[in-house]
Amino acid sequence: MEIFLFWFLFSIAVGVFAGNKGRSGFGFFMLSMLLSPLIGVIFAIAVENLNNKVGRPHPDTHVRCPDCREFVYKDASKCKHCGVALIPQ
Repeated sequence: MEIFLFWFLFSIAVGVFAGNKGRSGFGFFMLSMLLSPLIGVIFAIAVENLNNKVGRPHPDTHVRCPDCREFVYKDASKCKHCGVALIPQ
């Protein structure tokens, strides 16, 4: 009975770890429950981190357009979504 409890808890841990890397935490949880938490953690370590992808809006590189509230680059002179003129910051 204890092995099922540890299996479940380690599967949750794998899901949380994968979720912190920008992956589907529930998907990795289910993978770990069906196969093994060890296989799940190996896959979670092997996949790339999606949280630090280039081009994704980040406070250091993007701001919100004052008109349409979409993310644009800080140094943009015009919003690519609505065309409003921006003041570079």
